Amino acid sequence: MTFERTTDYGLVRQILADPGIYARMGDDFAPPIAEFVVNEHPAIWYVLVYPSAGDLVSGLFCFFPENGVCWAGHVAFLRKTPPAITLAAGRAMVPWLWANTPCVRLVASIPAYNRAAIRFARRAMGLAAHGRNKASFMKRGTLHDQVLLGISKPSPQR
Repeated sequence: MTFERTTDYGLVRQILADPGIYARMGDDFAPPIAEFVVNEHPAIWYVLVYPSAGDLVSGLFCFFPENGVCWAGHVAFLRKTPPAITLAAGRAMVPWLWANTPCVRLVASIPAYNRAAIRFARRAMGLAAHGRNKASFMKRGTLHDQVLLGISKPSPQR
């Protein structure tokens, strides 16, 4: 598994604007896919996932710093990616994040109806639920709760 930070915003947009991904990632207030623009702020980390050397990109992780040490994570894998690859990437990403960034707390807010994403965050990435943001996400005209999850970088052994 290879991870690579990228500023190739065209490629990032290509992945995120994939109809199978875009329809699931936004709420009712997301722009039409034709008007979607990738946020190019330099603090954001877009990290491409390559299953092995020479493979095509399978997806990406997006990390949005909430502050210097707490980052919100988002995951986007292309539909053709085998589940074993997404699982392996999820398991490898958190240690990679601790080793390659100043992040010490990774958080996610996932709509409660997206059970597959919650399961992935918990089982593959090790995030634990720590709360619920009630009626905070609107999809198809209905308000949904968001499950709040997180994981902290382990303290060094003494």
